[in-house]
Amino acid sequence: MNSNSLSWTTKITKIILFIIGVSYFVVYLLIVFNRITYPFELEWIEGSMVDHVIRILSGQKLYVAPSLQFVPFLYTPLYYYLAALASKILGVGFIPLRLVSFLSSLGCLFIIFLITKKETASVYWGIIASSLFAATYRIGGAWFDIARVDSLYLFLLLVALYIVKFHDSAKSYIFAGILISLSFLTKQTAMYVLLPLMVYGALFKGWRSLFFIVPAVLITGISTLLLNYIHDGWYNYYIFEVPLFAPFIKENIIKFWTRDMLSHMPVAFSLSTFYVVVQIVKGHKNNYCFYILTVIGLFGGAWLSRIRPGGYDNVLIPSYAIISILWGLGLNAVFKLIQSLSEYRQKLMQIFLYLVCLFQFASLIYNPFNQIPSKMDLEAGTAFINFLSTFKGDILVPDHNYLPTLTGKKSCAHEAAVWDVLSSGKAMLTDEIPKAIQEKRFSAIILDRMRPPFWSPELKLYYTIHVMKYKSPTEFIPVTGDPTRPSFFCLPKKNNTN
Repeated sequence: MNSNSLSWTTKITKIILFIIGVSYFVVYLLIVFNRITYPFELEWIEGSMVDHVIRILSGQKLYVAPSLQFVPFLYTPLYYYLAALASKILGVGFIPLRLVSFLSSLGCLFIIFLITKKETASVYWGIIASSLFAATYRIGGAWFDIARVDSLYLFLLLVALYIVKFHDSAKSYIFAGILISLSFLTKQTAMYVLLPLMVYGALFKGWRSLFFIVPAVLITGISTLLLNYIHDGWYNYYIFEVPLFAPFIKENIIKFWTRDMLSHMPVAFSLSTFYVVVQIVKGHKNNYCFYILTVIGLFGGAWLSRIRPGGYDNVLIPSYAIISILWGLGLNAVFKLIQSLSEYRQKLMQIFLYLVCLFQFASLIYNPFNQIPSKMDLEAGTAFINFLSTFKGDILVPDHNYLPTLTGKKSCAHEAAVWDVLSSGKAMLTDEIPKAIQEKRFSAIILDRMRPPFWSPELKLYYTIHVMKYKSPTEFIPVTGDPTRPSFFCLPKKNNTN
């Protein structure tokens, strides 16, 4: 291959890499456009997030004694309050919550671009890094834009990281301290990043790091004490005590690395490691310490969440964010390293690297249509709401507790939140659920599956169980998260005999 052909091939592969990378961002936007207004759950806990917002708008407390009527999820409250503010403007429903998440995800993509561009002085590598994060959409649970806390939590965290790394003024450090506290108030796993950042600040910023550390510690500490006081001690129970007692999933201790990282991100993970090693070899202590400590925080939080029950793909999103940044930095480092080669060999290496990057993007290909609810899903959801409206009195739908409110009925505690409480080891709700069944308190009980805590021998004794009928085995199953849908409806017996 002559020099002109080689140069042309290098430019073409570079352009193709850019187009493929950006296409993931475009696909993400198209997915959001096609599903943000979907009136039912994209993920089975989304509805309970709306239920949390309704409580705030009605002036009720979030962290209260667990009951069959309501059990909060194990998240700090900032996302709910921002979503409540959006709901006051846009109306109650899924759209305000998804909009907060979507805008936060765009912020995450932008900050990843900024960090990479700042470190490499290259817009191209900034876009490639941000595009890789967009490409992790499906392996991160197709979660960026749904009504969950993760995108807001990560956005606030990434902005804090950016400020700590690239700014030195007291005002900027105070702002970073406030932001990471707000990240903690969105999802408490921010604590895993706060501690390493405090170490970094102490090592490299000296006394100026106090402008970051003091606000972060004070806001986090005071808000915890205040929220716990307001909620009569239940805040600490849900935010700290219940997660502490959650069991471990032993197989995920290793699978986090083999399945979640290496199998999905082999090239990016390798280049991330390469970048850190290069920084260590060159003695760039500030750089390698910052990124090592950041990786410890973000990976540590993801790993500890993944090995707990309920640790779905979304807990991996922060680790994919830092890998996306480091792969951009690693690519830039490799391209600088090969500049010492002859022009011919340098072009060959560049082509090889672009092709390797294309392989990384190709390994993350997914079908975007699988992430968009179909017309059949919409029709099935509408039919389900119409079915619920035929019942008089209260109904129990623990797996989709928000949906009954669309018919003017009361919501109930979500099954996943109930399980969190039951796993804490405290004898809560163990009597209330069977008692409600024995009293036939509900005109209907709708279940996704026959399993405790809402299924019990008492249920068969006091209710007749019927199978719900659908046109398709896949309709009305949420596009992400637990693939479950209402499958059984239970009606009270006229007597208590079998």
